[in-house]
Amino acid sequence: MSEGTFGNPEIVEVETDILIVGGGMAACGAAYEAVRWAGDDVRVTMVDKAALDRSGAVAQGLSAINTYLGENSPEDFCRMVSADLMGITRDDLVFDVGRHVDETVHLFEEWGLPIWKDKSTEGVPLKDGGKPVRSGKWQIMINGESYKPIVAEGAKKALGIENI
Repeated sequence: MSEGTFGNPEIVEVETDILIVGGGMAACGAAYEAVRWAGDDVRVTMVDKAALDRSGAVAQGLSAINTYLGENSPEDFCRMVSADLMGITRDDLVFDVGRHVDETVHLFEEWGLPIWKDKSTEGVPLKDGGKPVRSGKWQIMINGESYKPIVAEGAKKALGIENI
């Protein structure tokens, strides 16, 4: 390879069972879940072009999480998504998202993501009955400037730094 603009980068070969390309929110979630479900005998590796803490569209932070069911049901969520997308949906997949999305938000809160709560439940985690401040039926307010670094840290802990 000629040196050109990029110099002469070192080529490193890595053996892995699961390769995750990218370091955004989806990749961090995929890494965490792959390690969680694959077991200790499967090696999961993540490769990204940027620093994991600040890569991807969420790196600059957000002010809300757009899907948290709370007191709403997965069936309600399915109806909303179907109406929003004019019926062009896979209701089975949307239902599964609705069944599991709150668990993910609870995990983010456990990792340290600040979620706004109403005055009566300040300090109470969502999973223990905390009531989030909502900006709509499905959205909850967060202090999200640290959203990506918090989720990236969860992925790093799951993978082990040697696999990033």
